[in-house]
Amino acid sequence: MTGRHRTLRPMRPLLRALPLIACLVLVLVGCDAGPGPSAPRAVPSTSAAGPDASDRPDPSVVVVDQLGGPWRTSPVLVDNPHIAIVSDACAAKARENLGETEANLPTALVDARGEHLLTVIMADDLNAIVCLARFDDTGTAATADSVDRLSIRAVAPVDKAAITIASVTRDEGAGGRTIAFGRVGPDARAAKVGFGDNSVVLASSAEGWWATWWKGAERAISYAAVNNQSIVIGSAKPPLGEVEARVGPASWWIDPRAAAPTATSTALHAIVREESCASGASPEGRIEPPIIELSDTAVVVTYRIRRKAGGQDCQSNPPFAVGLKLPEPLGKRALLDGNETPPRDATKPPAG
Repeated sequence: MTGRHRTLRPMRPLLRALPLIACLVLVLVGCDAGPGPSAPRAVPSTSAAGPDASDRPDPSVVVVDQLGGPWRTSPVLVDNPHIAIVSDACAAKARENLGETEANLPTALVDARGEHLLTVIMADDLNAIVCLARFDDTGTAATADSVDRLSIRAVAPVDKAAITIASVTRDEGAGGRTIAFGRVGPDARAAKVGFGDNSVVLASSAEGWWATWWKGAERAISYAAVNNQSIVIGSAKPPLGEVEARVGPASWWIDPRAAAPTATSTALHAIVREESCASGASPEGRIEPPIIELSDTAVVVTYRIRRKAGGQDCQSNPPFAVGLKLPEPLGKRALLDGNETPPRDATKPPAG
């Protein structure tokens, strides 16, 4: 940008009669020593602030304009203040809907590409959630529309140049769009999604995650990890339809048809029932490994089930028999279902 400047004018003929003084003056003003004065030249302002601050765009204003602007094939580079705003909104929603553990997860990735919409991944080595959020028109406040736990199996980290597709889902509530995210290995510089018309969408990527979204329900035909020259170094087979990584709660209890557990029991027979809408389908193949918490007085077991892709009816879901393996004998401890707060006695079915 052009800053304010002053112009130095040539020295007058008087200096020609004083060669030594002339040379000193010429050096001081940065001109070439020689038989006569140099041509005038512009000298940048010596102001400590440099060019006039009014000539420089405010980075935060640029980010706000891009966040609320039209959809982009490349992500918006969200600055730290705006990452903090949307992370706080997602954490507050997670604290309300999921719990303190999820609320305190660090932010791994923020994908923004216009229309005020953001996809936020918050994760550590054991837990991960996805938050769909939006900024207001001013860019000073964010709202978390939803927060969901993610399947441990679906979001396992990957090595080298590998890329996985954890989720591809439709969001009809935002004018119709497709949201996709997954994991990418440390050898990759970025991830990109390709379509049948040869167009490409560049995903946001950070901390071993990638995420993006595009308008409509068009199916992507390629998912690729690329190096710093945009050359494909890894790929994943594109799914034919939607893929779910979000998990929902499930209640469980000891199977009344089996023998009651004893102090020495480590293998139990249990019944699991999905609580999320699943059109009455069996949870077979979608049940996550149970989370088992041991204390001196209780064994708390929590089951979660990966949601079915697409829209589902919310009729009652059928109970499903599973085997439960404890890491140590039950002893005299209470056996509790961690799906409820406080945990419920799991030796009998839940009320209702």
